Amino acid sequence: MSLELKLLNGICRLLYYGEYRKFIAPCSIKKVQMQYLLKLLKRNAKTVYGRKYDFQGIKSYEDFAGKVPLTTYEDYEPYIHAMENGEKAVLTKEKIKLFELTSGSSGGKKLIPYTKSLKQEFGRGIKPWLYDIYTNVNGVGAGKSYWSITPVTSKKSYTPCKIPVGFEEDAEYFGFIEQGIMRRLFAVDGSVKFVSDMQDFYTKTSLQLLSCSCLTLISVWNPTFLTLLCDFMREHKDSLSRKLSGTKKTVFLEAAEENRFDKIFPDLKIISCWADGSAASYIDTVHAYFPNVYIQPKGLLATECFASFPLVGEAGARLSIYSHFFEFRRLTDGKIVTADLLCEGEYELIVTTGGGFYRYCIGDIVEVQKVYPDAPPRIRFLRRNGICSDLFGEKLTEEFVKGVCEGLGIAQSFCLLAPERKHYCLYTTDTNVTSEMVDAALCMSYHYNYCRQLGQLDKAQVIPVTGSPGKAYIERLSSEGMRIGDIKPAYLSKKDGWEKYFERTTIKC
Repeated sequence: MSLELKLLNGICRLLYYGEYRKFIAPCSIKKVQMQYLLKLLKRNAKTVYGRKYDFQGIKSYEDFAGKVPLTTYEDYEPYIHAMENGEKAVLTKEKIKLFELTSGSSGGKKLIPYTKSLKQEFGRGIKPWLYDIYTNVNGVGAGKSYWSITPVTSKKSYTPCKIPVGFEEDAEYFGFIEQGIMRRLFAVDGSVKFVSDMQDFYTKTSLQLLSCSCLTLISVWNPTFLTLLCDFMREHKDSLSRKLSGTKKTVFLEAAEENRFDKIFPDLKIISCWADGSAASYIDTVHAYFPNVYIQPKGLLATECFASFPLVGEAGARLSIYSHFFEFRRLTDGKIVTADLLCEGEYELIVTTGGGFYRYCIGDIVEVQKVYPDAPPRIRFLRRNGICSDLFGEKLTEEFVKGVCEGLGIAQSFCLLAPERKHYCLYTTDTNVTSEMVDAALCMSYHYNYCRQLGQLDKAQVIPVTGSPGKAYIERLSSEGMRIGDIKPAYLSKKDGWEKYFERTTIKC
């Protein structure tokens, strides 16, 4: 079996070499980006969107920026509605292979059109990233990989003109040749996607992972999803162990008791997961569960685009310049620049892709860490842009609430601040923080303090929770239509009614 795995992984490595070699070769970023942009606009000049904004007349970046407006998802809704109903050549001349379902920060569902070109653009980022791992992380090519799978507990859906909604399985993100190989390399197959409920999903996923003889790579999005999966294995170790035998059963029971999952998966070499922004607070727990495993922070990926990927040994992630066309809006003065004109600092990311989105503001703020004259810059995700809760003008942001939790020394515990009628509730597993402490910290925000003084907001309340609040958080959002891959750790929610989802303790605050 080991020889077969080495052979299959070796084939993948060879298939990815071309993209890796192209990516690391010295290049003119401006030339690469403009070639992509002009080719894309020419291909889609006769679409509804292309005619409206005169793609045919665009010969330079200045033309593009002057003719085509900045956009958000709401700008595309009428076009996507037309595409759902079978209209062709709307945003792109290509056939829409499927719509991928995702969700905005407020919970509204979004349909993202996927074309052959968009899948290829994702591949231009995935392939050099994986080749780099195969080459620079010893032992990865000797085993299987676990790629997180989003469960679907409802029936497969289609648009009115029978375009499918959602990928059948994660292997579809790869090219045709790799799909067959990847299905043999995945430690957990696509069958767990179609389960009756989340309990069934965790059970089947756990059993397939525990049955894997050589797991070398884990790729998940949310680090809390991985720790929740580990917690499930520990909490259900007796029932799960009954499906195991011999030494494996003994090792599993002992290691689960110790929370040492590196002992359960002794061949594991690398864990790829979010580690920036709000996810950074959860990495220590992953380290504790897998103390001897290399944890590589993911680059910036969204359902709409593949923006960056890390290289082993580097901080941050390299901009995936062969994937899409990128623009950056500088936070200090609002000026928009292209990738070749970047300086170190904070920017909002804007993308144009082969999926039919043009100058699309994806809502992510990044830090440009280092620029190079003939190589892609290194960037790091900082936070989402514009996510705030604003009942009466208090304008609480994710970044501010994270700072409050850090200042109170509770950021390593589960913390979620959410509105509830005329006040905010902090749901937390920390048993030392009080309502007075939280409200005083929130009052450091001028707008929140003003709303408190006016009596528009009542004092914030602390609601101590126990059990698995992180799991409950994921399950609520998943049940409301969000993909697990889109559910990022958060300190702030705009949704109310969280109390009925969490298990409350009896501690008085």
